[in-house]
Amino acid sequence: MQQWLHCTSALLSYRDRVKLTDFYNNTLKQELALTASYVVYPADDGRSLFVADNKDWTWDVSDFDHPFSHVLQQASLILLDHNRLVYWQQNEPFKQLSELVDDRSSLLITPLLNSDKQVAAIQVLIGQQNIINGLLTDDNWHEFSDAFVAQWMLLKDMEMQHSHKQQLSDSIVRLKAQQQEKNAWLDMTCKLIGSSAVMEQLREQIAMAASSNLTVLIQGETGSGKELVAKAVHSLSSRRNKPFVAINCAAIPENLLESELFGYEKGAFTGALTSRKGLIAQADGGSLFLDEMGELPLALQAKLLRVLETYQYRPLGSNKEQSSNFRLIAATHVNLRQSVNSGGFRQDLYYRIYQYPLLVPNLNSRLVDIDELATYFIRQYNDREQRNILGLSPLALNKLKSLNYPGNVRELRSLIEFACVQTQCGALIIKSAFIAKLPLDIKMSVKELVVNGNDFSAINDLRNALESYEKAIIRNRLEQYNGDRAKAAESLGLPKRTLAHKCQKLEIQIR
Repeated sequence: MQQWLHCTSALLSYRDRVKLTDFYNNTLKQELALTASYVVYPADDGRSLFVADNKDWTWDVSDFDHPFSHVLQQASLILLDHNRLVYWQQNEPFKQLSELVDDRSSLLITPLLNSDKQVAAIQVLIGQQNIINGLLTDDNWHEFSDAFVAQWMLLKDMEMQHSHKQQLSDSIVRLKAQQQEKNAWLDMTCKLIGSSAVMEQLREQIAMAASSNLTVLIQGETGSGKELVAKAVHSLSSRRNKPFVAINCAAIPENLLESELFGYEKGAFTGALTSRKGLIAQADGGSLFLDEMGELPLALQAKLLRVLETYQYRPLGSNKEQSSNFRLIAATHVNLRQSVNSGGFRQDLYYRIYQYPLLVPNLNSRLVDIDELATYFIRQYNDREQRNILGLSPLALNKLKSLNYPGNVRELRSLIEFACVQTQCGALIIKSAFIAKLPLDIKMSVKELVVNGNDFSAINDLRNALESYEKAIIRNRLEQYNGDRAKAAESLGLPKRTLAHKCQKLEIQIR
């Protein structure tokens, strides 16, 4: 009796159903000197029975060629000796089981009932006939078996509760992810504005790019919104909750760009008083956006290629490799294929980043979107400046749609904000509100100005207007040639010295 109490106490300490069953069977075999002890469980779908530690022993509950179906249906035990087993040889798995019974043994098949008196499992015991017969009236064994069933059912319920909690948790995570994706999509449609076909196609391509882990190469003219596209790719991807790290390769001096990307250790160079993580390390798990990647120096291109191939890098001054799992999003306004042909960009790096290209359309190819863009910029201006500009007049909108935009959306925004400043609160923007700014930003020839019949009514100082127009032409041409005065002067039919003099006189600085 004391031994059974000890075994029951040990049995109740188990928190794993497989280990619990093993302990139960081993205890019965040891305490009762049995040949074998098995527990046959019903499958979750209730259509079959199985023994956990023997995958070959499975039985269909509707097949009455084996005694388990009878025990399950009638909830009553069956005691079989060696002679009676000859009637149960049709079922091969049960035949294998019955081979463990010799002429001095018996096989006891008894239901294990739960608290609702339903069959939770079936106990199979094989042992000496006198021992098996004695179990039928052994209260200690019955209590031990009842304790096993109760503990097994408790663990099953706990596992089901845990499974339900996990399913609920997974559902919540999925719903949150779906909501985040929906919010990211709405955010993208709010920022990548336009109902034109080219913008609809771009948004679809962004969504497809975000669903992969390929390197994205965003190509488009200056001011077309490449960084907005990069942020949209990140926000719609599975990395949305990790950092989005951006750098403009053209805005960082060449001698500093490597330390910005890779970081450095203390003492790596003069002025490195402390260690600093680079942008590659900061982007771990997220996205690294390299704007104007076409401006990356050739020496740094080789190092970046290695990082993209291995995701391993080494900070300046360090002799240890570090790793960063980031997704590269690159952008450029130059034709990288031409740069490859001219030797300004590595061919191997080009093919490495040209995995999922996205082309951002220029504003001139989607002038139908100007109405939506202008409305958005006016709303932004009103919110920022606490003003109440009502919108654009029809003539002003038509004028905007007739212009050429080498500066793309950025140029349009500049025009709109300038016009907002010229407009009274509670009023619509009229054409003359921004017409004075056009020579500063819109690339047009003198012939076009005259032939197109532009409205010169806003000009009240001819000298200043001509000076502004000359300044705009020179600035635009310098930007076109990335500040190269020799090329800009040649394109304008001027000596380089004359252009330099005009830049000094007109106070032109390269942006």
